[in-house]
Amino acid sequence: MHGFNTVFLQKLAKEGFTKAESCLANRAAFFGDGVFETMIFSKGKIRFAGEHEERLNLGLNLLKIESSSVTVQELEEFIKQNFSQEKPFRIRWNVYRGGLGKYTPVGHQAVDLIIIQSLDKPDKIKPNAYISKNVSIFPSLWSHCKTLNSLPYVMANIERMEKGMDEVILLSEKGLISEAGAANVFWKKEDVFYTPSLSCNCIAGVGRRKIMEVLKNEGIDMVEGEFLVEDLMAADQVFTSNVTGIAYIACLENQFFDTKPLPLLERLFE
Repeated sequence: MHGFNTVFLQKLAKEGFTKAESCLANRAAFFGDGVFETMIFSKGKIRFAGEHEERLNLGLNLLKIESSSVTVQELEEFIKQNFSQEKPFRIRWNVYRGGLGKYTPVGHQAVDLIIIQSLDKPDKIKPNAYISKNVSIFPSLWSHCKTLNSLPYVMANIERMEKGMDEVILLSEKGLISEAGAANVFWKKEDVFYTPSLSCNCIAGVGRRKIMEVLKNEGIDMVEGEFLVEDLMAADQVFTSNVTGIAYIACLENQFFDTKPLPLLERLFE
């Protein structure tokens, strides 16, 4: 068997096993070895472009992957030149470690895969939400990064769908409020806003960052910390945020909350 070359196979419904494209075998598929950014292109530009590029580079540096050869600026220019700008786009920018190897990589070169889709209008109100008892968010050196290894969120959203719910709230391994199924979580009690700190293992969301910045700039009280379920349930208003915008939770664990939009924060995502 000396000199035997690696063979990649896939099974097609009618043809049985056939050779697969070698590009399908990569460290993103094998190990989730990389990071990604989800971005919105609207009104001729990528929203929060600088923040996305900064977060992606921080994640690559943490995972010891070389810098991407792509920049947000050149991606933005490409979209403007090649796509209609009448409607917004959702962009997913995957960057993973090149080469194969096993758990030990053979190199650290960055490989990019960029997916451009039309942007479906997200729901502004989530009628029913619950707190998961089965899926927890555990700590790691990269728990604040958007890595390609996203099984906790996949399993949480499968559970959410099976329960017929619109949103799921996830806890840390210590039982602290962490985040939602695909978004950060905030709440408002009287005139004070609250959100879990990164010590609760939540993603360092770009939308989260911008919300916190605008609240600080406006002199509005904002507390970032470690909170229990009862702290969240005592809120007047609960909402989630990701790069697509804000969604308001109407009912969580049979408790109802205010869903009146917050104009100051809504303007961030226009």
